[in-house]
Amino acid sequence: MNETKVLIDNWPNNPWFKDWMPIIIALIALVTSIVSLYLTRQAYVKSSRPFVWASNYGVIDVEKKNIIPIPFRIGFRVKNTPAQIVCVKVEIKYRTEILFSNVIENIVRFPDEKSEWSYSIGKIDFEKIMNRPDSDKINLTRLIFIKYTALGGGKEYQYQLNQLFEPTENQWKDIYENAE
Repeated sequence: MNETKVLIDNWPNNPWFKDWMPIIIALIALVTSIVSLYLTRQAYVKSSRPFVWASNYGVIDVEKKNIIPIPFRIGFRVKNTPAQIVCVKVEIKYRTEILFSNVIENIVRFPDEKSEWSYSIGKIDFEKIMNRPDSDKINLTRLIFIKYTALGGGKEYQYQLNQLFEPTENQWKDIYENAE
């Protein structure tokens, strides 16, 4: 019993900050590490996902040094990582009347700077749509909706593009674009 009393009597009497300061520093380092891990994970998820979008299609005339629009074709791009395209919906409307609608489902696309992925409306269908006066062509809208995921699945992303037809330029002009 005397041995216990000796230990308690000889207990060091340090000020509180000498004992608690290393513990406080360790807790701050732990919280900083956890926050850093969370932010790094968020940045990784954002940077490792695929990005898919649509745009007008055209060819370059080398002699005249201009772009020749091809309004019946849509160009698609994939960046960053391969994408599983769940659904691509293309619609052309005249005011509220749907003139053309098509859905493509379940395709895989890989990112490549030198490759093209495009979609063309059939020539006969497009001529039916364009056989109207220029005053009516101004009211044509093209809606493109893409739903996609990473190749291994996971979160589903969406892209939407709304365009109006410009008869003087024979090309579609973007009026609304939204991506997740």
